[in-house]
Amino acid sequence: MTGQQPDDRATASASPPDPRRLTAHFPEHAWPGRIVALEGGRGQMRLYLEGGPPWPLVGAEGDLEMHDGARFGVVVTETLAMREGGAEFRMKLIDRSR
Repeated sequence: MTGQQPDDRATASASPPDPRRLTAHFPEHAWPGRIVALEGGRGQMRLYLEGGPPWPLVGAEGDLEMHDGARFGVVVTETLAMREGGAEFRMKLIDRSR
C-alpha cells in the first residue's frame, strides 16, 4: 500500500462537545453560555451567559441553541447574579423552536 495512514492522535485528542454549552439568542443580542442546573420537572433551568450587557430582561423571550443545533424557546423569569464576565439567569422552557 502506497498511501499514508491517517494520524489517529488527531481524532483521539478531540473531545466531544460539552452538552451543557449553548448559545442564547434574544432579539437584542446573542450570548454563549452553559446550563448550570435543571430545576426539577417544571421546565426551568439556571443558565450562565458569558459576556456583558445588555442582558435580557425578565419576561424577554428568546431561543436556546444547544450544542447539537436543537433550539428551544425560553422566557427569562429571574436575574440571579451578575458577575465579572457574565450573569446567571433562571429561564423557563416555553416550546421547541422551529
